[in-house]
Amino acid sequence: MSTKRVVIEADERLEGVLQEGTGEGGVVICHPHPLYGGSMWSNVVEAIEEGFSEAGFTTLKFNFRGVGSSTGHYDDGVGETDDLLAARRFLEERIGKDTPLVLAGYSFGAWICSRALAHIEHQKEVFIVALPFSAYSPEGLRTFPGKIYLVGGSLDDISPLKDLLAFYEELKTEKYLKVVTTTHFFGGKEREIAGFIIENFGKTKG
Repeated sequence: MSTKRVVIEADERLEGVLQEGTGEGGVVICHPHPLYGGSMWSNVVEAIEEGFSEAGFTTLKFNFRGVGSSTGHYDDGVGETDDLLAARRFLEERIGKDTPLVLAGYSFGAWICSRALAHIEHQKEVFIVALPFSAYSPEGLRTFPGKIYLVGGSLDDISPLKDLLAFYEELKTEKYLKVVTTTHFFGGKEREIAGFIIENFGKTKG
């Protein structure tokens, strides 16, 4: 599988990394908060990338505006939502509209996925890691009719497990949950995220 740097043309010029898969699907991956060191090189972003790549998916991770070589400045989630929509269009053009396409995000990036759902028709699956429910409203996820995959840490004090479990229980759509014994940062537990992805999105699933 080939990996290459790409430029996504949106309101800003966004740098990304595209890794070609074997045709199983595609995934766009959103990184944690830009103002706290978040970038597409986050360990959790790379774990998500690894899991979907092993499942045969084409993966696209990118830096939000103002991060790394992406132009622009932090925009409180508004511009970042536009960034995700542009990245999704970029990937869809490459894999085709009939190929399954997942939105995935970690922490702040998970919230951006939730926000973007209001602007996308026919999105079927989202993969959410450590969404801080007290800081960000998950309204887009609450009303989302597709499949939702949730991952959280039992020792997470930024996205407490009790909040995750309460949110999981209120969801009425098809849903899947993975709880990892770890903090918000998943240090040393990255492979558990990748394994959960392979279990649910791999070629032999079902």
